[in-house]
Amino acid sequence: MKFIDCSAGVGLGVVNSEIINHENYYVYEKCRQAEFAEDLLGEMDFCGIDEAFIYHRSMYGCEVTLGNEMTIKEAAKSDRLHPTWAILPPVTETEFAPEVFIPKMKENGVKALRAFPLKNRFFLDRITMGDLIDAMCEKNIPLFLSPQDGWELIFNTLKEFPKLTVIITNYGLWGSDRFFYPLVKAYKNVYIDTSDYQVMNGFQDFCSRFGDERLVFGSNFPMDNHGGPIAALVGSGLPQSSIEKIASGNITRIMSEVNL
Repeated sequence: MKFIDCSAGVGLGVVNSEIINHENYYVYEKCRQAEFAEDLLGEMDFCGIDEAFIYHRSMYGCEVTLGNEMTIKEAAKSDRLHPTWAILPPVTETEFAPEVFIPKMKENGVKALRAFPLKNRFFLDRITMGDLIDAMCEKNIPLFLSPQDGWELIFNTLKEFPKLTVIITNYGLWGSDRFFYPLVKAYKNVYIDTSDYQVMNGFQDFCSRFGDERLVFGSNFPMDNHGGPIAALVGSGLPQSSIEKIASGNITRIMSEVNL
């Protein structure tokens, strides 16, 4: 069975890495990190992961443009690694205007984006990001969002951009169904990264309500290790066909629909 990790980080962060608990408080834990692509590939090989969509942690720990450049540098080391970039407001950083930024995405093989509004000090709303996000909606470009900036941010962003494809990641190991079930029900292009979804009968209950096409396998490395999300999915009790969709089929479909 093929596994494609939808979200894994490369690069060193602080010694004690940020983990989000069930009440959105930051917890700091020592965890294994992958300084370079070679280190991440070693982790992937150990757990049997075939491919990964990656980002460089300096895009929120240092500076977005540097992080995007470092992501390309590391992804270029293996055809198993696919780059994702972070975004900033075009009104302040003109290189993120859609007519400039999207051609650069195509040139560099980038099919998905990320936003860290709180850490990078901007609002993910129509006033600030309307032109870029409208273009993302038109071209089916997925955006990775984490409730580390608050679930309200995700709710408010989708209210303004209901056609936006959003993959929710890094939401903490305590059950978050009451936060993301409403979003999955209301917006057809919302997907859940399975990395933190390690709750009793979580996969079965989710799929009984929404089907097996709205979950995408992810590790959320290094905040989580690869083994836990794999074990949770394989041991979920879902039919093999559903496990295969979640492991790689759904993210492959989502990325195939991107029109750059």
